[in-house]
Amino acid sequence: MKLVKLSLSAIISVATISSVSNAKTLEDNGGGYSPLTTSSVSSAGILEDTMKNIDISGYSRYRYDSEYNDIEGYINKHRFTSDINFQSALDDNFFGVIGFRYDSGDNSGENSDAATQVGTNDTGFNYDNYGQTFNVRQFYLGYKAGNTTITAGRQVLGTFFTDDMVGTGIKVLNNDINGLTLAGMAFDNLQNDNDIRTRFYFIGKRNSPQAEFVTDRNLYSVAAIGSYDLVSFQLWYAAIDSVAQLYATDLLIGANIADIDLSLQAQYAGSSMWAENFRLGLVLPLDDAKFAAIEAGAKAFGFDANAGYVWFDTDAVSLISFEDQGSFIDAGENILEYSLISGENKYWFLKAGYTFANKVRVGADYVSGEVTRKRINSTTNEYEAVARVDYKYSKKLNFKAWYSYINRDTIIGDYKHLRFEARYNF
Repeated sequence: MKLVKLSLSAIISVATISSVSNAKTLEDNGGGYSPLTTSSVSSAGILEDTMKNIDISGYSRYRYDSEYNDIEGYINKHRFTSDINFQSALDDNFFGVIGFRYDSGDNSGENSDAATQVGTNDTGFNYDNYGQTFNVRQFYLGYKAGNTTITAGRQVLGTFFTDDMVGTGIKVLNNDINGLTLAGMAFDNLQNDNDIRTRFYFIGKRNSPQAEFVTDRNLYSVAAIGSYDLVSFQLWYAAIDSVAQLYATDLLIGANIADIDLSLQAQYAGSSMWAENFRLGLVLPLDDAKFAAIEAGAKAFGFDANAGYVWFDTDAVSLISFEDQGSFIDAGENILEYSLISGENKYWFLKAGYTFANKVRVGADYVSGEVTRKRINSTTNEYEAVARVDYKYSKKLNFKAWYSYINRDTIIGDYKHLRFEARYNF
């Protein structure tokens, strides 16, 4: 199949030529002079100049997921997601960003009410669209003066404790010191992102007439991010009003010795809870938590390998990351969870792979751990094994597939997850 790529300017030009052609036809048919010719050329010129000042970024992605557990059986789904962001210079040092998101899911296989979600009230299987298949995900104004950038509006938070959730607020970044970025932000509206495991729990007094959730609170954060020769580091602090204080330190050392890339990463983090409990039917007592992890890696001649250890602990229920896994050391696909934790968790992991011709990577992960829940005095042993294949077709188009198997010595039983993904980056 031959792919034809048209830029936005080219599309506009095609439309312009069509308009000019129509105008010429009117003139040839005795319609006289048509102002359409001049106005179309003028408009196209203005639009083309405008498009030169617009940066477009984002991705389009298709996913197929097949999950199995002993309680629900097989659950198969298709998911279609596209994020497109437009950034344009406005005036002097000002710029604007608007981002659109399409996110929809269809059931796979013989299911009741499994109609393709087109022209329906698409809830998206608890994805991030909340019934809005197409929505404006980001909308903010930016100002850059020297080494300081200020953005205000609806935007991705971009903290150490979050992945891709958005909120409405203000963010300030400064790079006056060489190699060091200082950041500060305040958000008074947070997205009820599906990857916030505590989002269904509400806080406050038991008999409060108005239920309050963690995403109803404000979030404030400051950070220092540095990179100097072989060493890079991050220091983060975040406060979720009336819920918790989160802090994290990250240190990464990297070097190349005899064409072998070596790395060593260490993290220490914790949470200090303000809220005393979460409630969702049952009352879950909350307590502070601690986190520590280390990971060593090596890469050479197509081979790559990483090994590490993760430990996190709380006497009750707590959180280390606010949304998804944040920027914490991670392994496997489904076994590790940092946004809602209980008890003492200890895991070691190994990741390895080989890349053929800088195109195809074949690899595997193995994660093994022990979870001790102090409140009920129980211990669970579990492990996850993951097989992966990644195909980098081009710089922008990538395919990946992986299969995950989790074994637990509890009545919950085994868990299996197969995923195929195709992604195009703009």
